[in-house]
Amino acid sequence: MRPFDTVMMVDWSARSTPSPARPTKDAIFIGIAQGADLTVHYKRTRHAAMAFLTERIDALRAAGRRVLVGFDFPFGYPRGFARAVTGRDDPFAVWEWLAAAITDDEKNGNNRWEVALRLNAMFPGVGPFWGCPATVASTDLPAKGRLREGHGMKERRAVERLLPRAQPCWKLFTTGSVGSQVLMGLPHLQRLRERYGADLSVSPFEAGETPIVLAEIYPGLLDAAIKAQVRKGEILDAVQVRLVAKAFAGVAADDLAAMLQEGDAEEGWILGLGHEAALLDAMVR
Repeated sequence: MRPFDTVMMVDWSARSTPSPARPTKDAIFIGIAQGADLTVHYKRTRHAAMAFLTERIDALRAAGRRVLVGFDFPFGYPRGFARAVTGRDDPFAVWEWLAAAITDDEKNGNNRWEVALRLNAMFPGVGPFWGCPATVASTDLPAKGRLREGHGMKERRAVERLLPRAQPCWKLFTTGSVGSQVLMGLPHLQRLRERYGADLSVSPFEAGETPIVLAEIYPGLLDAAIKAQVRKGEILDAVQVRLVAKAFAGVAADDLAAMLQEGDAEEGWILGLGHEAALLDAMVR
């Protein structure tokens, strides 16, 4: 497989208002590795982040270059979710469904709680989604995971059962939650698919021989090594995307190609899981 010319890694956010003008944690950071150059970019809204990414991808595509773009949220749900929601086992059917259901304005205003309620109504019992502000919580969208019952979904994907510290996609709110990032992220990824068509593929659902490849990442794979390199005054999120971009850019092309093919065709996969030693070597090189 032809190597990637550029690697872009995105720390996503589900904020409902713009992030502060001054860079802060729990916002959107984009790390870019291109040759020996490593840069980090801070974006206050999802729309600003996607405008930045598409501008960069458009330029790379026009120049005939390949780009890998990683996002730090799950690309799929536990087995059976797609069929329950869309009648198909295809993860992209969920992307399309969410792209039609989610609203996300230029200041991060969104309807994710309403969509979570709508999704929960498709399942028996209570759940599977949980976690929200007290002003939103109800018997149909509980604030606590223990209040769910009988919804029939597994708590974790296969990849998360191998990596227990990764949070389940059902948790929408409070410390470590990733569920809202999924709801607010997959619609934007679906629009990338629509924009770039056959020039774009998504790991591990499709073969990655295309000019543009999207992949799910989890910076926690290299957590200790990354934290050891955070200097006083730096924001961990910014350091993570910089070093993760460096790691994947430095892995041998054939090894990275093999990683992109690993994983579950319905649930998705965390790129690089099981290859931490190679990634760490590339990161510190």
